[in-house]
Amino acid sequence: MELTRNVLREKVVDSIYSCLIQEKADIDYDPAQIFTGIFHIKNFSDADIFAQETFVKALKNRQEIVSLIQPRLNKWTFSRLNTAAQAILLEAVSECRYAKYTTKPVSINCAVELAKRYLDSKDYKYINAVLDKVL
Repeated sequence: MELTRNVLREKVVDSIYSCLIQEKADIDYDPAQIFTGIFHIKNFSDADIFAQETFVKALKNRQEIVSLIQPRLNKWTFSRLNTAAQAILLEAVSECRYAKYTTKPVSINCAVELAKRYLDSKDYKYINAVLDKVL
């Protein structure tokens, strides 16, 4: 069964989130293993290319993405953000700016929808504002 782009995006955010949680717990992990587990596939290469590229580029360019986001956080640091918010921001910037799969409005809209689902009620506005400045 072919997954929709929104489902793929959500699974990429879940994969990034899981990697961030493993790091915060100081646990060694294999990003590909996390990804394949969340996607319920045997091999990383079996996943949709959109999901593969967005995930890999989010992890590979994480420091650069954080350095783009950090100045726009208004007296906050990226590390203090909710881990789910971090994952959503990393996915959105990776998808739009690094993997180049979507436009700024689409990327922001999708990130806002994920924020509404996973974050506190008004946090989606913060995600929207930060991404509007970064992208």
